[in-house]
Amino acid sequence: MKNANVIILLLMAAVTMMANANVIVDDFSANIYGWNEGEINGDIGTIAIINGQLNIKSKHEEVALKTHCYAPINVEKDFRVTAHVGIDKLKDDKQVGLIFNYRDDGNFYCFSFNEYAVSFRRYENNEEVGSYHQGIKWKKKKKLEQEWTLIKEADELAFLVDGQEILRIRYMPLSYCGIGFYTISKQQLIVDRIEYDQ
Repeated sequence: MKNANVIILLLMAAVTMMANANVIVDDFSANIYGWNEGEINGDIGTIAIINGQLNIKSKHEEVALKTHCYAPINVEKDFRVTAHVGIDKLKDDKQVGLIFNYRDDGNFYCFSFNEYAVSFRRYENNEEVGSYHQGIKWKKKKKLEQEWTLIKEADELAFLVDGQEILRIRYMPLSYCGIGFYTISKQQLIVDRIEYDQ
């Protein structure tokens, strides 16, 4: 009986290790995925990896400041991407967002939010061609630390904040592994790490 318990425990440990083996962590200790950095026109904002964190700081009222990389995932298969972020302040005009299915600056999907709502937006050739919005009440609106999770399951996309599902979208096929973040209107977003699970 003792031998059977030992074998079961070893099998459970092996399964747990195999489940965690597919998680790739980007902790920004080195820019191995090629996040774009730099100062944009001085008055637009800055994007920089500082002390193992990705910092996106916009200074302009209307221009979206974006950064992206090409993620180590196959978007045709199911996956989970989790980002650990810090937000300066949520207000109506201060937006932050998670970009994905990114081909270039005019072609991507994103989940964005402010103090009132979370939105899914789809851009093609620099134009918004579809969106879906969900009102939300945040417990806290200043100096937030959050965990954002993007999940692809078959033909559905889900966006979670701190483990709570906020939006679920269907029939949005993915073609590109580009993923990133953006800020608008004197907003700062700090990304501590990202986990890719497939």
